[in-house]
Amino acid sequence: MQCFNVKPLSLHLSALLVLAICHPLGADVLKPATEAIAAQPVLTFCYEDKQLLPYYTENSRDIPDRPGATIEHLKIAAAQVGITLKLTRMPWLRCLQQLEDNSVDAVVAAYVEDREHYTKYPKRSDGSADPSRAINQLGLCLAHRFDNPIDQKIASEQQLTVSRPLGYRPIPFPVNTVLVGAQSPDNALDLVINGRVDATTVLCQLNGVDARERHLNLLPLQLLYPPMHQSFGYLMLSNAFYRQHRQLSEQLWQALPQTLNKLRYLEYLSYPD
Repeated sequence: MQCFNVKPLSLHLSALLVLAICHPLGADVLKPATEAIAAQPVLTFCYEDKQLLPYYTENSRDIPDRPGATIEHLKIAAAQVGITLKLTRMPWLRCLQQLEDNSVDAVVAAYVEDREHYTKYPKRSDGSADPSRAINQLGLCLAHRFDNPIDQKIASEQQLTVSRPLGYRPIPFPVNTVLVGAQSPDNALDLVINGRVDATTVLCQLNGVDARERHLNLLPLQLLYPPMHQSFGYLMLSNAFYRQHRQLSEQLWQALPQTLNKLRYLEYLSYPD
C-alpha cells in the first residue's frame, strides 16, 4: 500500500498517523472480544436436575432463563475473576461421581469429610472449611402443627418423631428423636399435617435472614426458631481444576461472599412469581 506524506501538527502525532495509514489494524493487532473470552479458563459446574428453591429452578436438564439464585450468583463471581462458566444438570449423585473423576469441575455442597479425597474447598489456616468464603448459608427449623407444642417435648426430653426424606445427610437432632423416612420433602410435610409425626425440617433462614418457602404459609404449620441446624454451601472444585488454576480458584472463593446478593436468594423463594 502506498504511503502519503503527512504534514504533522507534531512529530509524534505524525508518526502515529503514518503508522495507521500504512499499517491498517488487522487481526494480528486487535483481537476480537470473542477470542479473549475463549482464552478464559472454563469452569464446568454441575447441579441437580431437580428444582431446589431458591438455589435452582425447574425439574429439567435444560438451563432455564431464570436458573436460580445460586446460578446467578456464581455467574457474577466467575465473570468478576475472568472465568467462563459452563452449566450442566444431572442427578445429584452423578454430579458427585463426575466431580470425583474430574469430568466436571465444580458443585455446591456442604462440607463432608468423605469428599476430602476428591475435592477442594476454601479452608482456614487450621485446614477446616472456611464459612467466610462459602457461597451461601442456610438454617433448618422444625416445622410442626399449631396444636402440637413440640418445644415442650424437647425441653422435657420426651420422644420426638421427625420425618425426613430418605437419603438426606444426617444432622444433629434433639435428645430422644426418632426419625421417620419420607419419600420427598412434600411427603414429609404431609406426615406432619396428618399427625403421623411431630415435625419435619424445613429451610427457615437464608444467609442470616429469617425466611421460608411461600407454600409453607398455606399450611397449618409453624416453625420453631432459632434454627436447629445451620449449614454452609461451598463451591467444591475438582482436584484437576484446582491444580491447573490454583490462583484463580482462590480468587473465585474470595469473590463469592463479595458478590452475595441476599435479596436475590429471598426473591427466588417465590419462584416463578
